[in-house]
Amino acid sequence: MKIFKSGNKFYLDFRFRDERFRLIAFETEKTSQSLAHTIEQLIDVYYSNGVISLDLQRAIDCMPSRIVRKLNGIGLLSAARAAGKNQLEGHIKNFIESLKIKQITGEHLQRVENRINHICEKCKFNVISDLDAVRFTAYINGLTIATKTKRDHIACFKQFTTYLCETGLLPKNNFKLIKLPQVLQADQRHPRRALTVDEVARLIRAAETGKPFRGISGAERALIYRLAVESGLRYNEIKTLKVSDFDFKAGTVEVRDANEKARRGAVLLLRKTTAGIIKDFLRNKTPQSAAFILKKGYLMIKTDLEATAIRDKEGKVLTEAIPYEVDGKFADFHSLRHSTASLLIQTGANPKVIQSLMRHTDINLTLSKYTHLYAGQQRETIESLPDFIVKQTEAIKTGTDDCIAENKSKIYCPKTAHEGYKSLTNPNNSSGVITSRNSGFEALNRKETPFSERECTPAFSAENWRRGDSNPRPETFQNRLLHV
Repeated sequence: MKIFKSGNKFYLDFRFRDERFRLIAFETEKTSQSLAHTIEQLIDVYYSNGVISLDLQRAIDCMPSRIVRKLNGIGLLSAARAAGKNQLEGHIKNFIESLKIKQITGEHLQRVENRINHICEKCKFNVISDLDAVRFTAYINGLTIATKTKRDHIACFKQFTTYLCETGLLPKNNFKLIKLPQVLQADQRHPRRALTVDEVARLIRAAETGKPFRGISGAERALIYRLAVESGLRYNEIKTLKVSDFDFKAGTVEVRDANEKARRGAVLLLRKTTAGIIKDFLRNKTPQSAAFILKKGYLMIKTDLEATAIRDKEGKVLTEAIPYEVDGKFADFHSLRHSTASLLIQTGANPKVIQSLMRHTDINLTLSKYTHLYAGQQRETIESLPDFIVKQTEAIKTGTDDCIAENKSKIYCPKTAHEGYKSLTNPNNSSGVITSRNSGFEALNRKETPFSERECTPAFSAENWRRGDSNPRPETFQNRLLHV
């Protein structure tokens, strides 16, 4: 590499691929020497088939456009690196174009592009060499937004840097080391609640009798609410439905893959009554026209909830309106999907069937997030347990012979034969004990037995032998009294 001056400028003379090239440098010798050093590094990377470092990339980004185009013309720089001096603005547009292959909606593409441009503006990322994972992490941590929104920002920018790395524009992708934050239940800024059957009925009734909202009639809003609760369709899925998506013979509605959240597409069943109402509503529309009109779903349902108050003829409020927020949980449009899962669980449906209707890949998502408990549901479940109280009218087994006694008389349990002492025990109430004196002899004279009204038999009688008494003993006073 030779540096010489001709006139007011310095020139570089170097050889590359057995060819000699002359390049106009700068007016100062120091900057010309810096350019010569950069070109030497590029030649070394080319011959060694290495990777351009961030420092070298930063030096390329600082080059004038004429020098970059010259190096690209001789094959020292690729067309991707020479395009626009590696300005991120052009690469962001190329990245968005690559996402269109995945059939992503235009609204989502615009949101991704806006987020990436906003991050580059705030972090002062102008060229590829400016990309710094540490600066990006500090910016994300300083945002006062929901954890889920932070997660989306990180995911979008990591996807963009992965694209730059795979296309050979970014030498080393340090952004892949950034972990996505876990969204906890307490981090949710807008948690939903499920509406009860009565609340859904009142909401539909209030929409039917209500005034138009942004050009949407009350009958159309009521039909939208009914369809959302019975099918679990999301806001955007209902908004993008066309008349041709309904098959009234089969009683189904099709959600196209480009409009579904998981991009898989789905065919959902409709209730017969609801299918008939929708068919009558769409009878004058063309097949390719939108089935419903949806604008500001959260504001629409909030307006209809405020109209659910029940009043008498004098205008006095008999029943308060359904609140939009209860204990920090909101009843927005997506809460209708939560109501679908909660009401299906309440009917006793199979959880796997509910998971299929909700189109969830994980049943834990269906049961933990979309299923809610209604007021009094725990009390009803506890009260539905069986009665564990043992009935006192059951037969009582006695002694070694395992016979069932009639147990019509009270049980006599004296301590010893010499004590004139008797305990009266009610077999149906073990706590009731009555004591008296000189009753043991009276029981002997009356020939009563504690567990039978028959007379006591001798210990070595044939009856005891037939019963298989394994320990026959001589008949004594105590044996006669206790019938041992």
